[in-house]
Amino acid sequence: MDNSLVYLWAGLAIWLAWIWVAIWQGILAKQAMEVMGKNPKMSTFFLTITILWIALVESAVIYWLVVAFQILWTDGLQGFAAVWAGLAIGLTALWAWIWEWKLVAGALEAMNRNPEFKGKIMSFMVLFLALIEVIAIYGLIIAFQILDKGVAIAEVATK
Repeated sequence: MDNSLVYLWAGLAIWLAWIWVAIWQGILAKQAMEVMGKNPKMSTFFLTITILWIALVESAVIYWLVVAFQILWTDGLQGFAAVWAGLAIGLTALWAWIWEWKLVAGALEAMNRNPEFKGKIMSFMVLFLALIEVIAIYGLIIAFQILDKGVAIAEVATK
């Protein structure tokens, strides 16, 4: 692949990550404010969960940026390895955001309806968030493997 296209794809990934975070953090903040408004007594507790939630969105974007920079720093990258690696981490980030959104939004609503069970709900929420993050890490590993194989194929092709 032409280096200019690699730079284009990596730059696009960086900008998309930035835009995606801005949009999702706005959505997360709106959801948290709505739930806090329904139950002001638990707003401090909900704020803690919201901070955790936003940090998880940030971690998915960090994976995306790590892959984008790895694409830029990899010499001899040929073919569409950069595109496939970007797709692998992009789909992983999307997966993480969708399921983290569903999980935390559901947990906040459940805690709002049943404040006496907030400790149990929080424990399950954190456990399942960790499992979603593990899947995101798998996507990161897959992206690195694609990039590594793309360089190996390029080296064989040039010999």
